[in-house]
Amino acid sequence: MIGVNNIYCLSIVFFVFLLKTVYTEDICVAKGPCSCVFSNGTGIDLSLTIKATFYSTQSYKLKNNGSQYELSTYFYHPCTDVLLKVNSTATNNSCDKPLSICRHKTTLDLVPNKTDTFKTDGGNYEFLGRSNVSQFSADGKSITYFNGPSLTLVTLVCAQTDDQLQVVSLVDPDNIVLSFYSRQACLKLLEEEGRSFGSTLLIIFFSFVILYLVLGICTKKFLMGATGIEVVPNLTFWSDLPNLVKDGWAFAINGFKLPTRGAGPVTSPDPNSYDSI
Repeated sequence: MIGVNNIYCLSIVFFVFLLKTVYTEDICVAKGPCSCVFSNGTGIDLSLTIKATFYSTQSYKLKNNGSQYELSTYFYHPCTDVLLKVNSTATNNSCDKPLSICRHKTTLDLVPNKTDTFKTDGGNYEFLGRSNVSQFSADGKSITYFNGPSLTLVTLVCAQTDDQLQVVSLVDPDNIVLSFYSRQACLKLLEEEGRSFGSTLLIIFFSFVILYLVLGICTKKFLMGATGIEVVPNLTFWSDLPNLVKDGWAFAINGFKLPTRGAGPVTSPDPNSYDSI
């Protein structure tokens, strides 16, 4: 038989774990494609970074012993999807609709017998993501843009500089990592309010209800040998509760007076008096 001390210890551990889960599991809840808010009202809001043009950054790869360069330009527009103006010489274009992220990849070939003179192939544009198919990370420090099996991760870096985009990793071509540096990427207090006082009271109330049931059921089952529905603590009270509520409601409707009783033998106290309650 399990001792009462063990039951109480297990119940306390469960209760502490429940409270820890409620009060420490805090995530940045997305309120749109460019903002998320924690329960305390702080969060990230990139709406002030919106401008008419795209933010851009470049990376290049040297090929064929320096006779060829592969130049990639990344375009990023946070919060909203806009149409990117593309070069008319591009051989392929999948960025022909409003979007948030696009890459222009072009190959530059060294012109024979001409130093530092390269010829471009016109390049192609590759779609990388839209704002309406994006997701904030739980800590609010990055946004993931999905493109089928591929994705582009934009890490948000709090920086007291002009807004700028940089390439972080191109190791995995299906999982590109960029960084967006901005003052708006810093954690700040937003207008959004956190968990209300009423919500906190409800969480505490139901936590105590769960603790009450766990302690009561364990006590009646292991210490008193109850089975079936009898393991419910204070079963008689809960069974009578609907009738008690009904009587209380009728008492309130009647102006907090007992219903008039019929004629009968005199009793003490008077059944119609307040003392008879």
